[in-house]
Order: sequence, then C-alpha cells, then structure tokens
Amino acid sequence: MSQSIILAVIIIGTLGVPAFAGGPGVAPANDPQVVYEGRVAVAPDGSVRLGFPGVTVHIQFRGRSLLLKARANKDNFVDVIVDDGPPVQLRLAAGDGSYALVQSPVTSDHAVTVVRCNESWQGTITVLGFDAGADGLLLPARELPLRKLMFIGDSVTCGEMCAWTPQPDPARGTDANARLSYGMILSKALGAQCVLVSYGGRGLIRDWQGNMDAGNAPVFYELALPDDQAVPWNHRLYVPDAIGIQLGTNDFSRGVPDENQFLNAYVEFVRKIQRDAPQALLFLMESPILSDSPMQGPRRSVLRGYLEEVVHRIASPKVILAPLSHYPGVPGNGHPTGTEHRKMAAELEPLLRRELGW
Repeated sequence: MSQSIILAVIIIGTLGVPAFAGGPGVAPANDPQVVYEGRVAVAPDGSVRLGFPGVTVHIQFRGRSLLLKARANKDNFVDVIVDDGPPVQLRLAAGDGSYALVQSPVTSDHAVTVVRCNESWQGTITVLGFDAGADGLLLPARELPLRKLMFIGDSVTCGEMCAWTPQPDPARGTDANARLSYGMILSKALGAQCVLVSYGGRGLIRDWQGNMDAGNAPVFYELALPDDQAVPWNHRLYVPDAIGIQLGTNDFSRGVPDENQFLNAYVEFVRKIQRDAPQALLFLMESPILSDSPMQGPRRSVLRGYLEEVVHRIASPKVILAPLSHYPGVPGNGHPTGTEHRKMAAELEPLLRRELGW
C-alpha cells in the first residue's frame, strides 16, 4: 500500500476519449461498485453530478493505476485520499479532463476517496467514469457506516475558511474545504456518514443581502443539486439519525429579521424535516459568527431567543437547542477557521453522544 502514489496530473480531454470507451477496468460513474456519500444527481447517460460541498466518492480497485474522468463547469477542487494516506488536493479544470488518482509500480488493492472541497456556489462536478487500466479491476467499495448525520446551513457548514492558513499556500486552491468542516469532523468522530446540505450566503428566510427569493434553505433542502430546481432530492434515499441546523447568520446580516416571520418559517421548516425523517434528532445550533455589539446590537442574543422559542413551539424531545460559542475567525473574515471548526465539533460531540446514545 505504501507504494501507491497520488498524481495531481491533468490530461485535458473530450467526451468519448478512447481510453474510457471500454475494457475490464473501465466503469461508468454510476457503476454499483462506486459509492457516493452525499446528495448527487444521476443522469440518464450514467454520469453523476455533484453540487453540494463534501460529497464523497468511495471506490476500490485492484491494479496499478486509476483515472478519473470528470467535467467541471468552472475550476473545482477535490481532496484525494489513497489507502487512508494523507489527503492531496487536486484541481479539476473547467471543462472535460482525465485525472490520475493513483499510480503504483505493482498491481495491488487500493481504496480511494475523493471529497469535493468547494462551496455550493463555486460550481459543479460531473463524474463521467473511472479507468483502472487494461489489467485493473474495480472491487466493491467499503461499506459506509450505518449511522447517518446531516447538517443544514450556510457557508460555515460548507467549510468556508477551513483550509485558511496564516501564510499563503500556493498549493492550496481554495480556503473552502468541506472535508475540514465541523460537520464532517463530528461525523467521523461519531462513526457516521455525513451529508452537508448547505449554501454560502443563504439563510432561512433571506440571504446575506436581504433577498427572500434567493433559494434559501427551505428551497435548496429539497434539491439534489443546490442550484437546479429541476432535480429534486428523494428524501427516502437518505434518512438521517440526527440533523443539525445552523441557520440565521445571513438572515441577521441586514438587521434583525421580523420575529413572527422568522419563527413561523423555522417552525414550518422543522416540521417539514420531521416528516422526512420522523425518528431523527434535530439540534438547532446557534450562529458561531453572530455576536452582540454596540454597533450592530444584540444579534446573537436575539437569535438565541428565537431558537428557544422554536424549540418551545415544536415541543418535542427530538428537537433541542445546541449552544455554540462565538468563533471570531480572522481580521477581515469572520468565518471560523479550521482550528475553530475542530473546536465546534468538540463542543457538539458530547451533546450528540448523550442524546443519541452513541
């Protein structure tokens, strides 16, 4: 296993490249042995589109090399993990391309994980297929954990600023990295699958600019792809054991939203989620960004009061408030950093373990 090498090599191609036209090691994106963790949209031609952050592809094969054939509508970044080794970030250039994920001098078995790093608004990836070479063979992917978590939110839940470092890193394509987000860290600690249903800049009733018709959380929650209302999500495909909701930051960016409007929308949203996952624990998180200040007022306290009232109105032991500390980010950017996401996950973990019995 130690002989495997991840190659961040891009070979720009076009649809119908002969190397992907057949052979024992070639598999379409929707091959049953390729497992997707997260919301995806499968097209009639067998391609699989990824739009939400953190969507993860799991694949195992026997051979010396593995190529990914993919299309990106703009530059996107994925983290590639081979045989549980260190992640290597790979840039998927806009357009069609073939990407070497593994290159090994000998034939052996390998487990490969590919994680979408970008936020929802930063483009989509279409997986077209995989090629394990003429002497390669796809193997059944590892089974996913039986436990299932889902996190609904905005750019914080997407993992914006998770990859930020004080010194610029030219090898890093983006400061956003869902793999390093609190939700994915928490899911790994709890031995659970993770699905992120999140969109930067969006809120419960309005986005960061105050727009109420911007496809906010109750809209993108229903979708397989965050910006494509023609592709609804089938909620029966993934029924979580617990769902974290972290909304409100963007609703409060233009001032405190109307109490009745916000509360009614939140209660309605929670009840919709309960219909989709009636046994799930729902934990409503405070905003790690909002704070009380003389200039902007008691936004954090008001949101806390709104969430407490939602819990009171729902009156269910499966709907609880999840207190979360304020994390200031860095000067000029209030998004929590990767270090702060780890602290957020550590803050939430005891609560979930206690409530879920995990």
